[in-house]
Amino acid sequence: MAESWKLPPGSKLCFVTTGATAPFTALIESALSPSSLQALRECGFTNILVQYGTAKDVFARCSSAAVSHLENNGLGKELSIAGFDFDSNALQPQFKLVQKTKGLVVSHAGSGTILAALRYQIPLVVVPNTGLLDNHQEELAVAMERNRYLLRGDVQDLAPAITKSEDFRVKMSQFPPVTSGEHRDTKSFNAIMDETLGFMD
Repeated sequence: MAESWKLPPGSKLCFVTTGATAPFTALIESALSPSSLQALRECGFTNILVQYGTAKDVFARCSSAAVSHLENNGLGKELSIAGFDFDSNALQPQFKLVQKTKGLVVSHAGSGTILAALRYQIPLVVVPNTGLLDNHQEELAVAMERNRYLLRGDVQDLAPAITKSEDFRVKMSQFPPVTSGEHRDTKSFNAIMDETLGFMD
């Protein structure tokens, strides 16, 4: 889908992914809220692409409200919103688009999505789904942020994390990259996963 999605020069994409299994409707609502839209515009974003999974109705409602909000504030042509359910290419085309446009990924805290996004050296805001029972999303997000792999976002208010992502991009461009694990005070992804899941000796 995204491979054929053309963006004009100067575009900047925010890709929001909610996961393929449990619908994370609160993330869709938060990403398309007025405060998030304002933060995205202030950071120069031109496009939002939402992978909404099974929550198509929620995306339709929220995107319609977002478009109305943008139009009422004279920004209807400045921030384009699109969405899709799933991609058989495991989100690689979307991550490549984010990389190409120097954009941002806002994601649920699934370890597979986090690891895939980190491979592209793109700013990543991870939002734990606190509504899930018996999961380690909050712990994982906190540990990964502490070790400077990503930013943790609050589903109640994503704007601060979106704003911080611009400074985070600058830090990622330094050598060695923040996400390389080569910083003396940075743990590897595997070490963080083991610690979070209780596999440490």
